[in-house]
Amino acid sequence: MTAQIFWGSMMLGLCSVLHFGFIIAVIKILMHLGKSFSDRNFAIRVGILLGSAFAAIVLSHTVQIWLWALSFIILGAIPDIDKSIYFALVTYTTLGYGDVTLGDDLRLYAAMAAVTGLLNFGLSTAFLVGVFGKLLPTPLPKQK
Repeated sequence: MTAQIFWGSMMLGLCSVLHFGFIIAVIKILMHLGKSFSDRNFAIRVGILLGSAFAAIVLSHTVQIWLWALSFIILGAIPDIDKSIYFALVTYTTLGYGDVTLGDDLRLYAAMAAVTGLLNFGLSTAFLVGVFGKLLPTPLPKQK
């Protein structure tokens, strides 16, 4: 049990550092794009910036799901890549269909994938809300 928690925590830490790295990189990219598109139509500028932020967040989560899937294969918990990616995805998103399960020797480890998803989805939400806040005018223009 202790080993599962330890290695699950290591994966959680790795994924979280990766996610922070993606967000930091996206902030730099958004700052550059914001300057490049400052003369564009408001809707186009916001669309490009929000689309870029959203795409980067989706990419970060996808990479994390792949890392979890590969770890399940390396540990011998799930033999094939298709089933491993499926299990990692439904666990990471906390959907948890239950049609693919792990034995007692790795259940806690797999639960750490769900904790990783919860934490990093929360961070992604906060980041995207912050991006919206920076892009939308304050106060919002009045309707005529």
